[in-house]
Amino acid sequence: MFKPLLLITLVLFIIGTGLFFFNENNNYKYLSHSSADGKKLLEKLDTKALNQINIQVEGTIISLLQMQGGGWQEKSLSYEADIQPIQDLLLNLSQMRLENLVTSNPDHHKRFSLLSPPEKMEEWSKEIHAGSVMLFQGDGALILSLLLGKERTNGDGQYIRHAGSDKVYLIPERLQIEAEVDDWLNKILFSLKSDQIAGIKLQSKKDSSFELVRENAEGKWVPKGEKHNFPDSEKINKILDRLALLTFTKLYKKGQEPENINGSMKEEESLLVSLFDGRIYTLNLHNNDGSNGNYILKVRMGILQDKSTNTKTEDKILRQKMDLFNQKANGRLFEINSWEGNELLLNYQ
Repeated sequence: MFKPLLLITLVLFIIGTGLFFFNENNNYKYLSHSSADGKKLLEKLDTKALNQINIQVEGTIISLLQMQGGGWQEKSLSYEADIQPIQDLLLNLSQMRLENLVTSNPDHHKRFSLLSPPEKMEEWSKEIHAGSVMLFQGDGALILSLLLGKERTNGDGQYIRHAGSDKVYLIPERLQIEAEVDDWLNKILFSLKSDQIAGIKLQSKKDSSFELVRENAEGKWVPKGEKHNFPDSEKINKILDRLALLTFTKLYKKGQEPENINGSMKEEESLLVSLFDGRIYTLNLHNNDGSNGNYILKVRMGILQDKSTNTKTEDKILRQKMDLFNQKANGRLFEINSWEGNELLLNYQ
């Protein structure tokens, strides 16, 4: 008697479970045809009122602040942000349309990786927690708080929901957001045209130190001091090409030291670059084994008063440039690619 009852109970359980999943799947199928009428995520985005962007993605927090004098700054590194990825993000948000309502059941947020991010970042899990984008006005008022879930398994699109709402929507394309803080920085340290440069001096404990000068932009480079290390024109052009656009790959937080900086950091080499207007850039470089052979760079700007033929107004402008540059770069540690450092120091075969 027990066995038939047990069998009947088991069959009913299986049927009931099947009906549950059938109904649940049908529910998703039904809701997927419930259109949001292509409604825009943001009906209007006033970028002039926008003051702050907070991004939390893949366990990383990025905070971008709009400065009063113009431009943006990344808060955690206190450094100038690159405007291009910010503009791209705002453009994508302003053009984003909600296509399909997937579910309104909060119990299903987990399967779409749309659980609200935890307060402690170490508890964040890519499998269940959402990324987030928050936009704020200057008075702190919230413009948008968007949670970003996983990508659609079959086909294009990404699941999203508004913070505080249970409704999960599908958007047609994944919102591309850089996950590294450094990817939001303006990585150009400086750009010097060849005809601006009056002198180059390499200081190294190796047998490769030299100093070159020229009288004007069209003049020939001549050695100053020892002549046996005088580089040929190809090597000089390598240095000039690198100085034409010097970029970094990573910026360390103030007070933060690169891995193995006290262990495998090799001896410092310096490159001094003087300009015809009296400016001089001092670059101190270490080749660091702890960062895959990349170079750790410190850079600052100064003014050679005895070399300057500028007017008082021109000198004032130069000093302003120097102050602005040193506020940004002096005392900071930058990481540049090994090949860039090698070209600056002529450390290649």
